[in-house]
Amino acid sequence: MSRTSIARDPRDSQGPARPVPGAVRGGTLRVLRDGDHDHLDPQRIQTLQATALGHLLFRTLTMFAEDGAGGWRLVGDLAEHPGRDVDGDGRTWEFTLKAGLRYEDGREITAADVAHGIARSFEESLAGGPRHLQDWLAANGPYAGPFTDGTGAVPGLEVRGARTLVFRFPEPRPELPFAASLVTTVPVPRDTDTGETYGKAPLASGPYRVTEHLAGERLVLERNPHWDPATDAVRHDHPDRIEFELGVDSAAQNRRAHAGEGPDAFAVAENNAPEEAAAELLADPDLGARLRRDRTPLVWYLAINTARVTDVEVRREIARALDKEAVRDAMAGATQGETTHTILSPATLGHRPYPDPHAGGPRGLPDGWDGRTLRLLSRDGAYFTAGARAVARSLAAAGLAVEVVETDRPRHNTTVLTRGHDFDLYLMGQAADWPGAATLLTGFDGRSLRPTGNADYTYLDDPDVNAEIARISALPADLAAAEWAALDETLTTRHVPLVPVFSYVYLGVVGPRVGGVFTSSFLGTPVYYDAYVTPAPEAAGRG
Repeated sequence: MSRTSIARDPRDSQGPARPVPGAVRGGTLRVLRDGDHDHLDPQRIQTLQATALGHLLFRTLTMFAEDGAGGWRLVGDLAEHPGRDVDGDGRTWEFTLKAGLRYEDGREITAADVAHGIARSFEESLAGGPRHLQDWLAANGPYAGPFTDGTGAVPGLEVRGARTLVFRFPEPRPELPFAASLVTTVPVPRDTDTGETYGKAPLASGPYRVTEHLAGERLVLERNPHWDPATDAVRHDHPDRIEFELGVDSAAQNRRAHAGEGPDAFAVAENNAPEEAAAELLADPDLGARLRRDRTPLVWYLAINTARVTDVEVRREIARALDKEAVRDAMAGATQGETTHTILSPATLGHRPYPDPHAGGPRGLPDGWDGRTLRLLSRDGAYFTAGARAVARSLAAAGLAVEVVETDRPRHNTTVLTRGHDFDLYLMGQAADWPGAATLLTGFDGRSLRPTGNADYTYLDDPDVNAEIARISALPADLAAAEWAALDETLTTRHVPLVPVFSYVYLGVVGPRVGGVFTSSFLGTPVYYDAYVTPAPEAAGRG
């Protein structure tokens, strides 16, 4: 595989996926995780780990085939190839689905199902999920979703026959093949769509299907008998079964997988090891490839709700006062995070270093600051609340009072992405949705603001920033990289909608009978479509 490429030859998008050295078929993979996923409704998936789960359950028009060592190729997943630029100007794109694609119930996957998945992603009641494709299509005219508008006809999206979709945009969208890899394009048949409850029984198109889900405790996947590896250039279905044990704190996960006793020999610690557990892992010279320590594109930010903290001088003082090392140490530890001041991770194409505009510490709050207490919304769980309290302590030292308010994880992003909420600050971890800076920096485009599901979760709406985003978005990706890097510096220096805190380093361990798990270059979390388990020697020796 080329280190980074787009599959131009349709044969590269056909299956089966490349063989995984040493992989065997059968057994149960166990994933230890600290809580439930945000959603099993594909169009509402927002978090990185839920996206990794989605790789097993759902297919999208395109997908990144990663080699586990930082290389990738964009291939057609549902589609025969990663999109055809019909006129060569990036405004009209065509995708044709592969033949033989089926859901878990055996029915055929059609272009109309993909179109319905895209249509339902516009619904305000189905908040969550990426917004790039919806925002691009919205330039063709208003649309609020099939339930609200009573029609599945998305402006700019045409279904031709059973297998072809055509996208039309008024402006060039050269990055559409990348955006087509997002969960927005997961197929959903209209007659199975139950709206807000669809995530309770989503119809699988990937190699696994949900057979049991006890919220907060257990999620069980088994093979989808109608998934055909001959149509899939990325995924395998090595394990018979994948069990997620939910509610296991990150230290316990890593210690259990490290020990590898009984069923934990087949376990993956999904969450990053906290500092004390990380030290134990790093001190064990025999872990070898079982221990993963990888730089990731994920950056944690202290986001500032600019609709409430309207004075940029107050936002600058927040940036100057924040003790980034304290927040990093509380959430990840010195071994698993590198403090940063750029919006773009060093692992993101287009990243360019520049001097920290807020170095030097607090300088005093501006005259006219009302002295109100800032409200910081935090996810529940020790990992998140420790970071939130570290934020509150460091800002208090600069005279900024902070109240930490906890909420459960599924509710956190729904609240933050709803316009008009009454929180000033929130810690947000984010990586680019595809290689390059566009997916992060277009999130500051105030023209995209809506009642719910906002990519612009800082609620910045500045005409100059909006115009610059529009200008750069129309450029070819190779020309846009330097322009995005300049916008990164402009945002952190002049507007301060958020404070970059630390770039995440993933550190975790798998049990001794687990193979094929690697840290995604895009998600910064383990992915499982190459995973397999090997039987214990005594079991393998039985006749």
